[in-house]
Amino acid sequence: MKPSVFSPNKLKTNKREIGIVGFFFDLFGTNLFTHPILPLPMRIDKLSNGYPTCIIYPDFASLNEISQKIGFYINFESFFKIGLKNFIRFGNKNHKSITYRPLSKETVLKWYERSISTIVEIPSLEIDFTFVLSEFLKTYSNIANSGIISSDTRYTIELCQYCETMINYFRARLESNTIQIKVNQEIREEPIYSEDKKKKYYPQPVYIDVTYGKARTPKKKLFIPYLIYDDLIDVFFYNLKMLKEKVKIPINVQIYENNNIIIKGYTTKFYQQEKLIEKLYKFTYTD
Repeated sequence: MKPSVFSPNKLKTNKREIGIVGFFFDLFGTNLFTHPILPLPMRIDKLSNGYPTCIIYPDFASLNEISQKIGFYINFESFFKIGLKNFIRFGNKNHKSITYRPLSKETVLKWYERSISTIVEIPSLEIDFTFVLSEFLKTYSNIANSGIISSDTRYTIELCQYCETMINYFRARLESNTIQIKVNQEIREEPIYSEDKKKKYYPQPVYIDVTYGKARTPKKKLFIPYLIYDDLIDVFFYNLKMLKEKVKIPINVQIYENNNIIIKGYTTKFYQQEKLIEKLYKFTYTD
């Protein structure tokens, strides 16, 4: 179908709100995601408008320690490049289904360059996405070291246990009703939701400092943490349901090692966020 005068050029977005995204290893591939390293939340309104999306980076030091213990580590340059490519593919497909137009290269490059140079500090989300990646690494290690193949019942059991761990973790995070953010160089705790007398829950917007570009001028932007946690629970609950009901066939996680995304062996290689951002920024001009 061709665009008409009634077709929107872009998606609606709230300029006061900052887009937040973290990346994780998913369990089911598609034609769009042959290596399913996916973003959460999968919001494309900022991408559609060329506005920045803030990437939540994990605690590389903590993951490095875990990697030393289990003998597998993540090649984060590949991990984030694939995740970002998948985000752009997903965004383009959905943008096209709504506007009947593909995303322009100029819009994607503007979004990418702004996103890479935009920084937020949300300690709770950093801890959360570190946990997601560390638990996947442990699950991967269990499967690889036990020689479990993807057709083995134990393979599905390992993946189900991983999903259950994630669901329990994020449900506990919501029940705590607390998120740590950094504002004016201070760590503060904010509620994730409010509750009225009728036991109805209302997601709470939280304001954070966001720094842009080389000037690093901070601006106050809002985000809604409840929606992020709700998405995380939904994704892992869906995956658990698909695994138990055998509706979909999970990928062979060996695909990550075969493609140098997860690497076997002990290493002292330590990722620094600044160095990784430099490499990702160069990716704009080379791919």
